[in-house]
Amino acid sequence: DGKTFLFTRRFNKMDEVSGRMVDQEDFFVSTLTDKGWTKARSLDELNTIGNEGASSLSPDGQYLFFTSCKEEILKARETKGSCDIFLAKKTNDVFSKPRNLDEPINTGSWESQPSFSSDGRTLYFVRKIKEADNTTHTDILVTSVGDNFQWTEPVSVSDKINTKFNESAPFIHPDNQTLYFCSDGHPGFGGLDIFMSRRQPDGSWGEPVNLGYPINTIDDESSLLVSGDGKLAYISSDRIGGKGKEDIYQFDLY
Repeated sequence: DGKTFLFTRRFNKMDEVSGRMVDQEDFFVSTLTDKGWTKARSLDELNTIGNEGASSLSPDGQYLFFTSCKEEILKARETKGSCDIFLAKKTNDVFSKPRNLDEPINTGSWESQPSFSSDGRTLYFVRKIKEADNTTHTDILVTSVGDNFQWTEPVSVSDKINTKFNESAPFIHPDNQTLYFCSDGHPGFGGLDIFMSRRQPDGSWGEPVNLGYPINTIDDESSLLVSGDGKLAYISSDRIGGKGKEDIYQFDLY
């Protein structure tokens, strides 16, 4: 509805186990009113003493896909690998206890950064791939859910999009025809840049296009999201002039 903004905040807090200050990642949510965005509040029904992040709300706002990572000491949430994708359903305006999406989406590897399509069936996400020479990189994969509620085996979204370097932070536009993603494997301005690919008449994905300056800079830009009406886009960036390490910016989507 354009009035709910859900994001991840990283902040310092005291670790009661070690007695040290540690980074903590939690979900926060703000609501748009006549006076602007309200002060963001912690989404307590989903946040744990571990880390939560990389969320994707379904278009109807009833399902939340997100990432939670393994905490060896804290035992906050069980995962199959270092990070897994979870799903929570909203009931009476409160999200239910999240469940692990399990195989074939989650494996012993690192899975994160889900993006759920407006068709209500397709999920894009990122997995860390280990090569024969023990080097690693991240690829964008895609899977779909059938009428039996079973997910298909994830496959690479496209050889035109995935490279031998890192592709991450996919976002499928509400039109279901435009895929935004982050990469350091395609020609860019430096660091991580945001790219766009359009679905072709045969269903394949077209050549990626760099969004260009001033959206991309020599710093890191990632995590592009588009509002439901397609008019505004939001990105995360650590560019000079922000309030902290990474801030959220918005711009009119041309």
